[in-house]
Amino acid sequence: MFNTIGIIGGTGQMGQMFEENFKSLGKEVIISDEFTSSAVERELVESSDMVIVSVPIEKTAGVIERINPWLTEDHLLSDFCSVKSHVIPVMIKSKASVISCHPMFGAMPNLSKQNIILLPVKQNGFLKECSQLYQDLDLNVVVIDDWKKHDESMSIIQGLMHFFHIVFTQTLKQKNIDLETLLSICSPVYQANFAFTCRILQRDPSLYTHILMENPENPKILSEFIDQAKASLKLIDEKDEKTFQKNFMEYREYLGDFGKVFSSQSDYLVEKIKEYTP
Repeated sequence: MFNTIGIIGGTGQMGQMFEENFKSLGKEVIISDEFTSSAVERELVESSDMVIVSVPIEKTAGVIERINPWLTEDHLLSDFCSVKSHVIPVMIKSKASVISCHPMFGAMPNLSKQNIILLPVKQNGFLKECSQLYQDLDLNVVVIDDWKKHDESMSIIQGLMHFFHIVFTQTLKQKNIDLETLLSICSPVYQANFAFTCRILQRDPSLYTHILMENPENPKILSEFIDQAKASLKLIDEKDEKTFQKNFMEYREYLGDFGKVFSSQSDYLVEKIKEYTP
């Protein structure tokens, strides 16, 4: 049982959030930060049942390498990193059991119903207990057995989505668009799209830089996106209405029932935006 949880990087936003939530379950939580001495950090590792590394993406592998000699077969090693390709190969070198983790959300006051991904790389029977820990926080636990598929999925969920919003804003800036006038004539549908763009651009630039640059799957999916954009632009330039509409219907068919479900969900979001007062 995880009675004591050590969080390396526990003074960061994610670390503080999980420290508070783990304590609400009655767990003892030990934290460290970049100013913690090696001796104290080692004591944290040796005193904990579960050790979570919650540091910036580019620093995660280095921290794990540093603490690996202190981990034993009785430990569960985990992390909160968004990209796994550079992290998990280092984690599995330790003697500890390994369940990598990816909270699909940032720091927030209420974790209820948010998704958290568990990747049981070397779980040695700890998966049930680890899943229960996060379920007790009212999180939706998603288990992915193949950690490489995680990075492939993130290249769509994070890489492509973030890239789109960043380039969208880049285009507006390049054309020096008058945002006040633009937004004054937008319907709530377009305001919703703009709202999600602004949500991303208000976050930590270092985090998004490394999410885009550290995942080796991103260049492939982003290159494909650009190729598809060029193909669609060619149809528009040539005014090929027949092919464009044929493709449109094929894309709708590909979405299947998700298209209807999420179109209905967008109606709900649009109504909520209409109610919002800044």
